[in-house]
Amino acid sequence: MPPQQRRRRPADDEDSDEDSRPRQRRNRDVSDDNLEDDSDQPMDADGDRSQNADKQLAKKLIRYAISCEYSRTAIRRDGIKERVLGNQGRAFKRVFALAQQQLRTIWGMELRELPVREKMSLQEKRQAMKSNSQPKTGSGAYILSSTLPDAYRSAAILKPSKTPSPDDEATYAAFYTLVISLIWLNAGELSEQKLKRYLLRLNADQNVSNEKTEDTLKKMERHGYVVKKVERPPIGQDGDHTITWHVGPRAKEEVGLDGVMGMVREVYGEWNPDQEKKLRSSLGLKAKAAASKGAAAVDEAAAETGGDD
Repeated sequence: MPPQQRRRRPADDEDSDEDSRPRQRRNRDVSDDNLEDDSDQPMDADGDRSQNADKQLAKKLIRYAISCEYSRTAIRRDGIKERVLGNQGRAFKRVFALAQQQLRTIWGMELRELPVREKMSLQEKRQAMKSNSQPKTGSGAYILSSTLPDAYRSAAILKPSKTPSPDDEATYAAFYTLVISLIWLNAGELSEQKLKRYLLRLNADQNVSNEKTEDTLKKMERHGYVVKKVERPPIGQDGDHTITWHVGPRAKEEVGLDGVMGMVREVYGEWNPDQEKKLRSSLGLKAKAAASKGAAAVDEAAAETGGDD
């Protein structure tokens, strides 16, 4: 190779090194800029990630609630934390509120908390009076209830569930509504003998559709429509145990007094003011209304007395 070319080559190498160094510096400058941009993003990214996580958990909660409602299983707070939230238990209030919003605006439903189970026996009432513990304000169990207007709750629109079949579902709903109504019309407590007499008159003492009546009543207990109370005599005393039936927490929320009154009116067909008066009296609504008016009068009088002072 000629000497001139040999002398020229180092110059080319130097030029190539000079060209490469600025390029490396430019790349480093760009990468530094990217790092600075990334450092500005984490707060927004974390906020978006948190919102997206809450939305996903809310959808998961809705799916869990609907699956529980199909089997008429109470949606318990502990179950939500275990099967929906996992290690995000502290996000319960946020996720629950978001799920409620989606249920109301999209599904026409909402989660309603079941009432606390009442003390029924004398022993339970005495224990509650002796204990100094504060009464529970909530049961921690929920069911799905419709928020649709009354115009959209007719039988022509709301068809019975296809599980197990429309006929079986309609029969079951009619039977538990009937039993709940009988209990409520008997001051909220119905003896086993009286229930059997009612079912015998209705020809439902043996079977309800394709199921034994005893199995249907057990299913109603399991679903929370009724509560079966067995009272046994104290130890050392002779006597037979007594069985009474009471209105369950799901029945109070799902059927309620309005459902009982609606069923009675439907059964009688023709309805007059005297029958309405007797119905309200049987359900204790007249006494409750008088008590509420009396309480309001006392509050008003107390307010006036305080104003005079």
